[in-house]
Amino acid sequence: MDAVLDRADPPRSEQAYEAIRDMIVSGRLRAGETISEVQLAEALAVSRTPVREAMKRLLGQRLVEVTPRGLRVFRPSAGDVAEVYFLRAAIEGAVARAAAARISAGQLAGLGRIQAESVGAAERGDVAALVELNGRFHRLLAEAAGSARAAAALRDLDPLVAAYRRLSLLSPEHQRGSVADHARLIGLLERRDGPGAEALVRDHIARAGRRVAEAVLQMEPAATGGADAAEQLRTLDGLAAPEPPGRGNQKQPRKD
Repeated sequence: MDAVLDRADPPRSEQAYEAIRDMIVSGRLRAGETISEVQLAEALAVSRTPVREAMKRLLGQRLVEVTPRGLRVFRPSAGDVAEVYFLRAAIEGAVARAAAARISAGQLAGLGRIQAESVGAAERGDVAALVELNGRFHRLLAEAAGSARAAAALRDLDPLVAAYRRLSLLSPEHQRGSVADHARLIGLLERRDGPGAEALVRDHIARAGRRVAEAVLQMEPAATGGADAAEQLRTLDGLAAPEPPGRGNQKQPRKD
């Protein structure tokens, strides 16, 4: 927590929110870690008021939670993760189908540029860059669909997804798999294959959700959510294709 906010616009409460959110998403503030408004204010070189305003937003987004001992970074159960990824897979699958019918050449080019940067980040093992690029890719896909309501629904999920995305991309194998899925999706969008794009995105997100949920189960076995978590995970698994779309029966390792 060594960031210092600059004194220019935007307002300090907005700067504090962005800085603290980045600490949570990047893992510098870990799930379950107690939050001190005083220490954050000192680290960010601001008064407690902007930090307090930032906390209100983070509480509303469930990145922070209230406990009997005070505020702490939200610690999700496996059921929480599965629910968020189920909603995201269902919505983004439909978004991908819609995008295939109306995506512009400029938007396709934008996805291609993000993809090229992602390949380089995966080769370097740069998890932070991959997380940021992954978010940009999915936001541009939602924009291409042209549905304001779908985009708003995904924005509501985005703070939690951003915090989980890092867990999904820690493994080099998963980094390569994510980048390869995005490359296949661009190809499907170029061919205007709406059903194929929907199936791939649902599978891509559902499998990522399973990875994150399993990571949470390993880190917090006592906070799994019990039977509810198991049911949520079964529901999430129902969105994943037995064989990921576009991969056929190929078993050889990915080269990208």
